[in-house]
Amino acid sequence: MKASHSRSIRSRVAKIAWRPALFVLLAVLCFPLLSHAQDTGYIGGTVIDKTGAAIAGAEITLKNLAGSLTRSTVSNGDGAYVIPGLPGDSYDMTVTAKGFQKFTAKKIVLTVGEKARIDVTLNVGAITEEVVVTGESVAQVETTSSDLTSTITGKQIDNLVLNGRNFTQLVNLAPGVVSQTGQDDAKVGVYGNVAYSMNGGRTEYNNWELDGGDNMDNGSNATLNVYPNPEAIAEFKVLTSNYGAQYGRNGSGTVEVETKSGTSSFHGSGFEYLRNEFFNAKSWEEGADVTQKKAPYKKHDFGYTIGGPVYIPNHYNSSKKKTFFFFSEEWRREKNPHTTGLVNVPSDAERTGNFSDLCSTTPGLIDPTNFPDCPVNPSTGQRFAGDTVTIDPVGSPPFCKPFRCRKHGAKN
Repeated sequence: MKASHSRSIRSRVAKIAWRPALFVLLAVLCFPLLSHAQDTGYIGGTVIDKTGAAIAGAEITLKNLAGSLTRSTVSNGDGAYVIPGLPGDSYDMTVTAKGFQKFTAKKIVLTVGEKARIDVTLNVGAITEEVVVTGESVAQVETTSSDLTSTITGKQIDNLVLNGRNFTQLVNLAPGVVSQTGQDDAKVGVYGNVAYSMNGGRTEYNNWELDGGDNMDNGSNATLNVYPNPEAIAEFKVLTSNYGAQYGRNGSGTVEVETKSGTSSFHGSGFEYLRNEFFNAKSWEEGADVTQKKAPYKKHDFGYTIGGPVYIPNHYNSSKKKTFFFFSEEWRREKNPHTTGLVNVPSDAERTGNFSDLCSTTPGLIDPTNFPDCPVNPSTGQRFAGDTVTIDPVGSPPFCKPFRCRKHGAKN
C-alpha cells in the first residue's frame, strides 16, 4: 500500500515537473512564427464567373513548391479571398467550386512582403475538368500598395561575387541606393558598416530587419546585430520610398531579409572561400627588394547549411508536411598584413624626467614652434632647470626597476 502511494506521488511530481519544460518547448517553437511580421506577404483577389458575378464558397488552396507549406481559405459572399502570412516563395494555387471547372495556377512567385492580387475567373463545367495557367500568365501587378521596392533574389545572392561575403553590398542593386561605407572589402560584426543612403536619406535612418525582427545595432546605428551567411538567405527586399506605416521606427529606407527554411526533404551545402598570398603579386615596397618575401595574406571563409523535416517514423510527422528546421553556421579566419604608423614612446632619459632632447640648446629659450614638446613650468612660465622634471613618487609605478620599465615600454 505504501509502495503504491509512493509511486502515485512520484507520478504526480513527474507530471508537474514536465509542465514547465513543455511550456518552454512550445514557446520556442512558436517564437519563430510570431517573429514573422513585416516580412510576410499575402495573396488575395476575387473569384468570379464569366458574367462577372461573384462566386461565394469557392475553395482556394495554396501550396509552396517545396511542399512545406499549405494554406486554404474560402471566398466570401462578394467572392473575395485573402491568404495572409506568406513567406516569399513559389506557390501553386487551386480554386474549386461546385458547377465550375477546377482552376490551377502554377509557379506563382511571391517576393518578401509582397501583396499580390490574383483574380480568378471560373468556367462553367464539371469539377473534373481543369484550367491550368503558369505564374507568368497570372496578373501580379502591384495594385494594393504604393511601395517603391526592389527584390534581391536568391539567385542573385548565390551568383554575384561579394568581396567580403557581406550581403548588404547587394542593396546597391536597388535604384536610388548609394554606398557611404567606404569599404571595398566589406566587413561584418563590429567592423561592419551599413551606411547606405537610400533616395537621399540619412544613412543612420534606415531599418534593417531579419525575418520580421529589428536587426539594427541601435547602440552604434552603424552596423547590424547579425550578418546572416549569404547561403542562408532566401531573398531580401529593399524599400526605398512610400512604404507602409507597419515598418515604423525610421523614415529613410527599409531592408527586409528573409532566411531560408527547411523543406520536406533534406538539403545542405558546404563551402570554403579562400585567399592566399600565393595568388598575390608583391606590393610596391616588397618589389623594390628582390630578397623580401611577400607579406602573409590568408583569408578563409567556410561553413555549411542544413535543413529538412523534423519527424519520427510512424509516430510524428511521418508525411513530412508540418515541422521543419534550417541551420547555418559560418567561420572566418584571417591573417592580413597591417601597417602601423610611427608612434612616439618616451626614451630612457625621459622616463627619469630629463626632457633636454626635446628643448632648444639655447638656455632659457622657449620656442613652441620648433620645440613644441619642451616642458614649461606652469607656475613660473619658464623652462625647468636642466629641462628635468622632478617625478612625483606618488605618480610613478611601484617597484619599477629600469629593466622592467624599458621592457614594458618596448612592448608599447
